[in-house]
Amino acid sequence: MIFEKNRGRGFRLFGFTLAAALVGSACPAKAQDDANQRFKLPAAAPRTGKAATNTPKKMVRLDDIDAPALRTTQIPVNPNDPIIIVNNQVITRQQLADECVARKGKEIGELLINRTLVEQALRAKKLDVTAAEIDAEIENVAKRFGIGREGWLRTLDKERGISPVQYARDIIYPALALRKLCTGRVQVTPTDMQQAFEAQYAEKIRCRMILVDTQSKAVAIWEKLRENPGGFEKIATDQSMDTGSRSLGGLLGEPITRHAYPQTLTDAAFRQLVDGDPEDKDTSHKPKDGSFTGPIQVSEMVWIILRRESLDPAQTGVSLKDERVRKTTYDMIYEVKLKETMGMIMQELIKAAAIENQLTGTVKLANEEKDPSYGVDGDVNLMSNPAAGKAAAPKPASVSNSIKRGKVAPPAGLSRDAVREFEKINRPTRSVPATSNSAAQGSTAATPN
Repeated sequence: MIFEKNRGRGFRLFGFTLAAALVGSACPAKAQDDANQRFKLPAAAPRTGKAATNTPKKMVRLDDIDAPALRTTQIPVNPNDPIIIVNNQVITRQQLADECVARKGKEIGELLINRTLVEQALRAKKLDVTAAEIDAEIENVAKRFGIGREGWLRTLDKERGISPVQYARDIIYPALALRKLCTGRVQVTPTDMQQAFEAQYAEKIRCRMILVDTQSKAVAIWEKLRENPGGFEKIATDQSMDTGSRSLGGLLGEPITRHAYPQTLTDAAFRQLVDGDPEDKDTSHKPKDGSFTGPIQVSEMVWIILRRESLDPAQTGVSLKDERVRKTTYDMIYEVKLKETMGMIMQELIKAAAIENQLTGTVKLANEEKDPSYGVDGDVNLMSNPAAGKAAAPKPASVSNSIKRGKVAPPAGLSRDAVREFEKINRPTRSVPATSNSAAQGSTAATPN
């Protein structure tokens, strides 16, 4: 696919970003001790020598894991206790706490809100995430990065400032919890399997791209290309707004695959650059290298013209009947849909929750979006301020009448989420297989970028 789908849709998946690393420093010492007691991990298996047999695993505090050396510090707990002393001048715990709240309170509060919602949902379904499951997931994530458990934890601490306790509590735990809440809600259909198989093994288009922000610019460029097709690279260098490909004359680093996200774009690309008109039997009319598309509308502010550079042929000798291929394809789709469902569940929990945030001065009523007077465009704003007005959603741009049928494929509209995503036009472009409006993403348990 051309663009990578953001890990957050609407309310970013759980809000567990690197800001989570600050939770420990902003919370009382008791909270850290409670977290240590709750998120205990079984000791990792010996890394050298023969594996011990019939020996029960020893439970250890996360602070004692063989990661970077962590020392337990006795932090003052009373608000007026000195926590820092500078040349005999006391800075109290309350002063430090106030500064932390002022600087990071909003995003850490968001993290705590979401973690609380997930914990409440687990309790309601009588589910739990065990220490053994957390430990096993840390092992799995470390393996995916090709390093050992201790090395992974050291890397997190040194490069990201995330301690083992914070990693288990704020990243691994919520990911595992949301997975459990997804039980029974992820379905992989035969259509999903076929589309994912084609995205992986069917032909792929290597393209150059021109990206602009208005329909009029796209049409003007298309008219120039009709007169001088060889000018594509210069126009891409001079006028394309995509920073990742502009310096290369619009050349994309990865080929476009079928059914990739956004499917409106990839469908149009394959229809105009590979398949052609199915009713036209004249083979000389079939698309070829150098063919270019009409303006394709991706969002209200993104219009794209693609030129075919070459066609990577489909892989032969590969079939969905092959059990190994079938399993790999299924697992890929399942992970994509699982992450999408996790985001949906998080949004459902937020919508159903009543939240009063005195830090931001906002109140969110439970299921407030069901009130007929709520909003004007169907969007749900987390912690929306009742006093703040909302602007009506702009109508999608339409194709100009000057673009004749058969000359330019009519642009297809996208969902509101896709519109928001594609307006971030300065992101590098790359191709990632996906299924039906889903984008393949990295491990949920790994730390966010």
